Amino acid sequence: MANDKTEKATPKRREQSRKRGQVARSPEVNVAVGLLATFGLLAVVGGSTLQAMRDLMAGALSEAGETSGITFSEAWDIGLQGVWDAAKMLAPFLAVGAIAGVLASAAQVRPKITIEVLKPRFSVLNPITGMKKFVSPRSVVGLVKDLLKVSLIGVLAYAMIKSRMFDIIGLTGAGPGEVIALVGDIVLKLGFAIAGVYAVIAVGDFIFQRWQHERDIRMTKDEVKREAKDQDISPHIKGAMKQKQREMAMARMMAAVPQADVVITNPTHYAVALRYARDLPAPRVVAKGTDQVAFRIIGLARESGVTVLEDPPLARSLHAAAEIGDFVPAESFAAVAEILAYVYRLTGREPAAA
Repeated sequence: MANDKTEKATPKRREQSRKRGQVARSPEVNVAVGLLATFGLLAVVGGSTLQAMRDLMAGALSEAGETSGITFSEAWDIGLQGVWDAAKMLAPFLAVGAIAGVLASAAQVRPKITIEVLKPRFSVLNPITGMKKFVSPRSVVGLVKDLLKVSLIGVLAYAMIKSRMFDIIGLTGAGPGEVIALVGDIVLKLGFAIAGVYAVIAVGDFIFQRWQHERDIRMTKDEVKREAKDQDISPHIKGAMKQKQREMAMARMMAAVPQADVVITNPTHYAVALRYARDLPAPRVVAKGTDQVAFRIIGLARESGVTVLEDPPLARSLHAAAEIGDFVPAESFAAVAEILAYVYRLTGREPAAA
């Protein structure tokens, strides 16, 4: 069927989807790269970090019994210093992980700033759309990924601790340095194992996300034909078509002026034609314009016997606040009603039927 999305997306469709933030990206790749970078740094600078931790613990333990005579302010300063020292040790790992994640995301999708994704989309509030997401292939794959990650990481952690159980038991009575060294070794190896699991899952997830993205942006045969037809039209012809559309819109607007009840003017720069009928909830703007268009509206109104009144503030506000076909805004109701009442008294006419 012509409405079935069976065709690959064109470059134009891909660019449109990209502007909307609809891209193929796997968050698992970011996590995997971030973990590998973090534990890679730990393997390189782990020795110096371990020594810094030993010094920090030794200093804290050596001063643990000296609590007499310490004021609250001094205790607060000591606590802040400890937090600062710990932050300095952790900052390089956090920074490397974050930078690696950003680079991994940029590698998957070419960075591009777009405001389209910031626009509110009320379709996300549709409960039917939300329910469809719960049973979509993407949600099923996400559930499988989460279960796989939890299961594999749990198995790895159990296997790692079980294999080092005798070493852990042998730490009975050992000094803090030996405990930290063994724990650091276990954490490092377990970290690389978890990062490896994430890397394998990330590869599979990236392939799936690419497949799903291509499926989401597919087009129907009719859409491809329409896009090809639009591209075949030269810019000159497109410009001529737009000009013709503007001329037709102008002609329709000018044809509505003789049916207006009143034209409110600036008097030389703005003109707004209004029409009211008994069945309408409010007067409607049937024509408006500035400068030369305003002169044409005023001239046609006078030729057709339509009342022309000068009210510069009202003319400017109506021109700015209402488009052709719109009802006058609520803040202008009183002023417009007064003018229409005056026109009806002046002409002896009554509001027409809609």
